[in-house]
Amino acid sequence: MVDPLAINPEPAGRFSFRQVLPTLVFDVAMPVIVFFLLSGYGVSTLWALVAGGLSPAINNVRVWVRSRRLEPVGIIVMTFLAIGTATSLITGSVFFALTKASFLTATFGLICLSSLFARRPLLFYITRQFVAGDDPVRLEWWNGLWQYPHFRAAQRWVTAVWGVVYLVEALLRLGSALFLSPAQVVTLSHVMAFVVLVALILWTRRYLLAVRERRIRELAAQAQRS
Repeated sequence: MVDPLAINPEPAGRFSFRQVLPTLVFDVAMPVIVFFLLSGYGVSTLWALVAGGLSPAINNVRVWVRSRRLEPVGIIVMTFLAIGTATSLITGSVFFALTKASFLTATFGLICLSSLFARRPLLFYITRQFVAGDDPVRLEWWNGLWQYPHFRAAQRWVTAVWGVVYLVEALLRLGSALFLSPAQVVTLSHVMAFVVLVALILWTRRYLLAVRERRIRELAAQAQRS
């Protein structure tokens, strides 16, 4: 049987800046702009942080409305944003408002690592959305790749890397809240989140393409021997 991983032209999907532009606007630029704008008008640090945190929530709602379906990751994000915002206002703690994203990031990292013990790891489903979207043919193709050991190993490795990276990011966010000013934390936190996301997407695509190319060479060598 011909290995479909070796013949499909886009095993890791296409990546373009347009894909992450909404994230750059809603999750990076807007929270920082809102925070500095409100702080400049004398709004307290706590309320400026809370107001800035509404932009990522709006982005998730936008995605839900556009796709007309709820994604598990989006639900987790919205839940943590709601709990974190409510807790920040109840406690009046600026520190908690600065670090609530760390708990969300750490939770996502732990979910990635925990999913390694599930039937299929989390990044199998996340990558599938980038690769196949809602195309039933490509969905069937992607799901069928799970029968190949090298594909399963690649998906588990990618998921493990994402999990570890996000745990490290969570620690860096927490450390910045301990030693930097709120304004510095807001800027660094959102920029770091965007850079990490883009870096992971690019690395994942490059790694899966490398897996594909290696598989092509293996099949070519087998064909020559036979």
